[in-house]
Formats: sequence, structure tokens, C-alpha cells
Amino acid sequence: MAASPSYAQVTPIPAPLKPVEEPLEPDRPDVTNGSRIVDTGLLQIEIGGLFTRAAPGQRGFASPVTARVGLTEWLEARIGTDGLLSVVDEGSRATGIGNVQLGAKVRLWADPGGIPVLSILPTVNLPAASAEKGLGSGDADYTVALLTGTDVAARGHVDINYGIGAIGAGGGDPHYLQQLVSVSASLAMTERWNPYFEAFWFSKVDPAGGAMTALDFGAIYTVTPRLAYDAGLQFGVSKAAPGFAVFGGVSVVVGDVLGDHGVRARQRTAEKRSRARAPHR
Repeated sequence: MAASPSYAQVTPIPAPLKPVEEPLEPDRPDVTNGSRIVDTGLLQIEIGGLFTRAAPGQRGFASPVTARVGLTEWLEARIGTDGLLSVVDEGSRATGIGNVQLGAKVRLWADPGGIPVLSILPTVNLPAASAEKGLGSGDADYTVALLTGTDVAARGHVDINYGIGAIGAGGGDPHYLQQLVSVSASLAMTERWNPYFEAFWFSKVDPAGGAMTALDFGAIYTVTPRLAYDAGLQFGVSKAAPGFAVFGGVSVVVGDVLGDHGVRARQRTAEKRSRARAPHR
């Protein structure tokens, strides 16, 4: 009599679950940062251009760049720069490089599927911009922001930030306290189009100035899960805010910097999310 087949012979072995590639979620172009962390092992580059008209005869340009790397499920490292700066004031122009930012986004709390609900973002702003040209204060800034967000109905999403920091005043003066509150609401009109509206408030942007409040709106267009474009407009509400600004940029995932480790980590995350989404029995 033939031997009975073993359990392994009659039970199919499931293939490893391929990581589900979620569409990238850039932290640009608005002031508000999302709580989500870049997937483990992926390097995400966010590049933009910003033209500001503060008042008649006063305008400026910046070209910010940020690189974000997902190190683990709960930690993202980032480095950024204001890029090339150009400021025109009553016919006088100053041009040079901007400050450099070093930071990390840390997940504090997540839902069962692994999506961060609450994150924290400490940042150090290094004084690379020339104080002599009026492009920076010449002092380092130290800030920390608390990030949270939630989905609203089937297609809506709201992100809320609260930040506090010690901002350099320059000229040997002590740092001053700055607070930030921002709210950004978005609506996924289609799989690709995601318009948003934002309001933000800074307690002050210079030692002797008042509070700054502004509104902006725009849209993010997702071409693929690894490529997105954005554009928008900003309008000042308070006297301290620039009267008008226009901006645009691109965000792209350019590679897997952790090799097999990153792939395996993303696979484990996909399995967790799949289990969390499965109906309970």
C-alpha cells in the first residue's frame, strides 16, 4: 500500500506576500507635515520653488530641497536646505545659499495597521545663509513639532501640527520663542488628484514683529506611487505675512537605500496592514 501523503504535500504553501506600494505622501508643499513616515529603506526627495511678493518692491525666491529616508517603521531621518535664495528689496538684490535643516520624524502612536496617528518632528536649522546679506540670522534654530491627522469620510483627510521653537535673532541677541499652529484639509478627488486647503499661524517671525497668519491652497497630482507633482498659492492674512506667494515642486522616491533589509521590513509592514484590514471572525 502506498504511503499516505504528508501534510506538507497536500497543503499548499502560501507565497510570500509582496509589499503593497503605498503612494508617496510628500510633506510639501504646505507648511503642515503629515504624521506618516517614509517606508523603510526608501529615499524620498522633495524639490520645490517658491516665489514670494511681500510688498511692493519686495520679493524673494527660494528653492527648497528635502531628502527623507525611512530607517525603521517608527523612524525617518531627513536633511533639507532652503536651496538658492534671492531677495530683492527696493531694487537691491541679495543672492546666496540658504540654511540647512537636520531632523527626524518619530512615530509615537499608530493604528493597528501600522499607519502613524501621532508623530513628533524635532529639527535643527543650521545657519548656512549669509547674515551679512540679510539672508539669515546667523544663528541656529531649534524646533519640535507634534503631528497628527485623521481620515474624514471616504475621501477626506485632515492634518494638524503644533510646533514650538527657539529661533535665532541674530546680532548676538538671545533666541526668541516661536509657536506654530497649522491645519491642512485635503480631498482625494480621484486616484491622482488631491487638492488641499491650509491655514497656519506663527506667533512671530522676528523678535519685534507680530503674529503671522496665512492661507494657502493647491493640489498634489500623483503620477505613480513613486512620483508626484504639486502647485499652489498663498495669501497673507495678517500684516506680518507676505502678501502673496506661488509655489510648485516634485516629489520622487529615487531608490531603496537599505537593500534587502528595507524590502523585508516593508513586507512585514504589508503583512501587518493586511491582517489589520481583514475582517475579524
